[in-house]
Amino acid sequence: MGKITDIIRNNKLYAALAVFLLLINLLVFAEKYLPELPEKEGAVVTEERVEGKEEAREEETKLFGEDDIKARQERIEELAYENPTFYLFLGLVNLAILFVAFVGLLLNVYFLVRFFKKEPLDIRVTDQERPLWTMGDVIRVLLIFLSFGYIFVIFQAMAVKAFPILRNENFRMVFNTTMMNVVGISVILHFIVNKYGQGIRTIGLTTKGLSRSVFYAAVSYVALIPILLLMMVAIFFITKWIKYQPPVQPIVEVFMEEKGTAVLWLSTLFAAVFGPVAEEIFFRGFMYGAIRKTLGVFWGMVITAAVFSFLHAHIVGFLPIMALGMLLAYLYEKTGSLVPSMAVHIFHNVGMVLLVFLMRSIGT
Repeated sequence: MGKITDIIRNNKLYAALAVFLLLINLLVFAEKYLPELPEKEGAVVTEERVEGKEEAREEETKLFGEDDIKARQERIEELAYENPTFYLFLGLVNLAILFVAFVGLLLNVYFLVRFFKKEPLDIRVTDQERPLWTMGDVIRVLLIFLSFGYIFVIFQAMAVKAFPILRNENFRMVFNTTMMNVVGISVILHFIVNKYGQGIRTIGLTTKGLSRSVFYAAVSYVALIPILLLMMVAIFFITKWIKYQPPVQPIVEVFMEEKGTAVLWLSTLFAAVFGPVAEEIFFRGFMYGAIRKTLGVFWGMVITAAVFSFLHAHIVGFLPIMALGMLLAYLYEKTGSLVPSMAVHIFHNVGMVLLVFLMRSIGT
């Protein structure tokens, strides 16, 4: 107990931020899950209000439900007559995915053969300094990051009248996340450079061996694709068997529903480039380094991949995203550079964005 008191005493600001986050999340939980309070004394919650909430929950899951998938399949068949060129393009995309998956299988066989022959891959790009920051610093960064997010939302609500674009929920989500990432990166660099006097190369930010790094990223991601596809097929049949429809991720809803061109471009830039760069700086460059120093390489990879997946996906997408996170940590560990991890993350997100845009183009 005395040790905990000393930690709080030496980290008063962060303790206050932790209390602030706890109170905010309690309020959010109460608003979302507890029964609505009557607007007036003696009033009752109407059936219409309850039905409205249920419809909102159904709306979240219908986008990729079984009926929606069948509707898209029928729409694709209609395109063969309405727009043969686009239909041919879709066929070529499917063939390209199958070809890349086949190449990925061959790469996996090659890597397995080398593994059993005990022939390690030498893909080192650069050496790194031992990081001086700790898990305590990772927690401090998280507290600042999350607290800023809530504070920013509060100020946004106050600024809606002055900036009408803030009324667009999709824009707010992307803009908020972008600003939070800017703050997160700034705080990380402050800890590394100002607090510990180390350079950005300590987290693998270097242009050394840039072309090799991108090549390693491309090969690694192609090898991962058949694994992701097998996971997704298995998950599809399991969810169909248990009759579970996962909710749509917010960023996917933005791409599927947003009408404003500017918001779509901003969302694309964030999802495809800026988001992956910021996340790799935190998860692999900063968080992984602290955990690896304490628990070793294996647990550093597992824990960062698990946290990465937990913050990105619902239960259905947890294993595929964790597999991606394991690859990202492996590349960072083997190469010493953050560039391959960033490149793989960008490849993946660009591919996902393009697939969502294809689905949007097909329509229902």
